[in-house]
Amino acid sequence: MSGGKELSALIDLTYEAVLDNNLWPSVLIKLADAVGAAHPVMPSIDWRANTFATIAPRVDPDLVASYKEYWAFHDPVFGRATFRPVGEIYTLDSLMPREEFAATPVFNEWWRPAQYSLATAGTSLVAKDQFSALVCVSNAPGKDSLTDEQLRLFEVGARHLGRAVRINRRLWKLELANLAATKRIEMLPEGAMLADASGRVVLANAVAKAMLDARDGIFLCDGCLAVTGSPDALQKLVASCAQRSVGIGGPGGELEVPRDLPRSPLHVTVAPLRSDTRLPDVPWIGFGSPVALVTVTDRDRDRRRRQVNLRRRFGLTSREAALAAEILRGDGRKAAARRCGISDATAKTHLANIFEKTGTHRQAELVRCLLGAAEAQGGKT
Repeated sequence: MSGGKELSALIDLTYEAVLDNNLWPSVLIKLADAVGAAHPVMPSIDWRANTFATIAPRVDPDLVASYKEYWAFHDPVFGRATFRPVGEIYTLDSLMPREEFAATPVFNEWWRPAQYSLATAGTSLVAKDQFSALVCVSNAPGKDSLTDEQLRLFEVGARHLGRAVRINRRLWKLELANLAATKRIEMLPEGAMLADASGRVVLANAVAKAMLDARDGIFLCDGCLAVTGSPDALQKLVASCAQRSVGIGGPGGELEVPRDLPRSPLHVTVAPLRSDTRLPDVPWIGFGSPVALVTVTDRDRDRRRRQVNLRRRFGLTSREAALAAEILRGDGRKAAARRCGISDATAKTHLANIFEKTGTHRQAELVRCLLGAAEAQGGKT
């Protein structure tokens, strides 16, 4: 196939891959062939979570695994490349003197066994929020320089690949939004998040974002979900949702996250997403496919919100609303008074006012009224 036809076939396949992620390895092979290079690679890294992913169709899988686990974080050329502007074509020589790089452990222990040469070119496809995705090509050993024609062909191919990746990202985000809509995530009264297998938050509703920002019991550690007292516990529950075979308890689970008294603990639930609702893993998105729905209930927050709604609905004072919210727990006036820090006599006075304002006469009737008000708020009491 002539150079022009190879380039045309590469461009056609590149845009086909937008709708079929299984084609990306073939796209990279065609890119390398069109350029006349031996090795293509599309690496990405999330510096917050220290996670690396790549598509390297012509590299031994064992070498790919070793780069993912170790060398990606010890390769000075890769590290410098991630800070180059999107679309700029660079060569290894523009990142680091080749004599200096040839003396590094990563070149001698990984690049050479992988049959990469010092004649390497690349460009950044995505650089956003401490996440980078690149595409690179490398000549075979012995061909230690890239010709002007190779660089021209690489620039043309990489330009179309960059566009396809941006389209792919937009489509993936639309699919994610559709998935979130089917799960009614934004409408849930508690904190709700979709997380990938590494525990990174792919999408969160407003309540969950506020909880993560407050770092009160649940927070992000190196870009991944963590809870106070046992940082890895939540990540393990999320990871279990991606496994085909898990323990007796099955995938997901629940956690009680303690907080300083007098605050109530957070209740965290992790549930697996059905496999037919999962999105494809695409390295340059910056996240893996969401595998779990994580919900976080803050009883103190729910109680405060309920009190605000009661004040608005019935004109209760703040103290009356606090007592009414505690009575909803169903263990009687005296227990509710203790939790509010008031005497039983004061509770009786507040309760009489609550009866009058809600048009009720007994506690059972009041509870039904308050629960009805909660339902009228769409569950957002």
